[in-house]
Parts: sequence; structure tokens; C-alpha cells
Amino acid sequence: RKLYVTMFPCNECAKIIIQSGVSEVLYFVEKRIDNSDHVYVASHNLLSMAGVKVRKHQPQMAQIPINFQDPRV
Repeated sequence: RKLYVTMFPCNECAKIIIQSGVSEVLYFVEKRIDNSDHVYVASHNLLSMAGVKVRKHQPQMAQIPINFQDPRV
């Protein structure tokens, strides 16, 4: 099961993701990780140890146009 998220999950979210049986997480933005940001380092470690694939989503389009005047929408 895949999970699409806007930001890379924190360590508390990573725990829930693992318990839910998600096998892959696709995120759009990752918070910068450095030595002081232990929450996201822990999240990376948890997901990796649980065998959850993590990758950044690379959209093929820069924008998604929505026509609110189109009656088919």
C-alpha cells in the first residue's frame, strides 16, 4: 500500500505509518535534515528499519489546471 503525503513524516507519524502496514511513502517536500533535527532523522531510521520504501514524488507537470466552468468536473 502506498501513502502520498505533502511533507516527509515526523517520527510519530512514521510509527503510525509502520503500524498501518504501508509499504511505500511518497512525499513532496522534505524538511532539511541536519544533526539537530533528530525527529526527522529518527523518522528516516524507523521507516528504513521497518522496510518501508520512501521516495520523493517527482510530478510530471508543474501545475494541474482546473476548469471550474467545465460541467464534467
